Amino acid sequence: MGSDVTVAGDMPLRKCLARTSIREGAMRGIPAALAVLLLGATGAKGAMAQELPCAQVRLVVPYPAGGATDVASRVVAERLEAALKKPVIVENRGGATGNIGTVAVVNAPPDGCTLLVNATVIATFVHSFAKLGYDPIKDLAPVGGVGITPVLFVAAPQVPAGNIKELVELSKSRPDGLNYSSAGYGLQQHLAAEEIAQRTGAKFTHVAYRGGGPAMTDLIAARLDFGAFLAGTTKPLIADGKLKALAIAQDRRSELLPDVPTTAEQGLPGMSGGTHFMVFAPPATPKPVIALISAELHKVIAAPALRERFQQIGFEATPMTAAEVAAEMQRTGERYAPLIKRLNIRLE
Repeated sequence: MGSDVTVAGDMPLRKCLARTSIREGAMRGIPAALAVLLLGATGAKGAMAQELPCAQVRLVVPYPAGGATDVASRVVAERLEAALKKPVIVENRGGATGNIGTVAVVNAPPDGCTLLVNATVIATFVHSFAKLGYDPIKDLAPVGGVGITPVLFVAAPQVPAGNIKELVELSKSRPDGLNYSSAGYGLQQHLAAEEIAQRTGAKFTHVAYRGGGPAMTDLIAARLDFGAFLAGTTKPLIADGKLKALAIAQDRRSELLPDVPTTAEQGLPGMSGGTHFMVFAPPATPKPVIALISAELHKVIAAPALRERFQQIGFEATPMTAAEVAAEMQRTGERYAPLIKRLNIRLE
């Protein structure tokens, strides 16, 4: 049986997009963009702080504070600030499954001063959103990789299910099934839960939130039956006994949570792996600017100290070039398009 969709604390995407004017910052962006174009002529490598025409860099996180994307982004921002020699400010702009913040970056001046951290699953949004308002492949310039974290199914300790099989059976035993939460409609966490519902006949109702933080709060309070979240958010809560892990949505066990059984071990092989976060810039950002930011970001993500910190918060660091990010976006879109079509996932 499929599942119903209830959107909590959110608004239709078309209204959200309408509130983000394409004119935002356009006039001030003209001289800034012209200044950045001089990069190619000066060839001043290593002068990043002088070349970016801004006092600070905005790192837009399109989800509320407290979620996995926010936590990882703040770790990166702190280190990227030292590399760029100017403040890197994390700006949370949540809503519409991350599309409010994403559209803000799409429409920002292409000067390298406004960047986006988001997951490659946005490449699938052209299939799941009827009126997206932007093309994730064409309207975002890839910069570099950040990290990957697995999708994890969790529940409050009092829920009478300790694994996926018991969760499915519990849903079938209740007239209204089970309610579950995720960070947002159409994200990999949501897709993973919907795939289980389709493959097992479970009765799941998805309650979408504006981000992982608010959804997690309700889950811990047992106002929801279970959740599909990222290990980056749930790992410390599992360790503290506030949540229990039911399964990790992949075929092999994760080094981050080696004691948690996989969905494959529970009779559901071939489930989606982790959620991969990347950094993007507005379209038309000059290639020399992309190259310079990408190089600095790559060094930050590849540093042993960051890798160790990422392990602590449930992430595996993935230093990548801009070209590698573009290829990963293409692969993600192609991988999930058939699943989205099969599940008939569509949002106006």
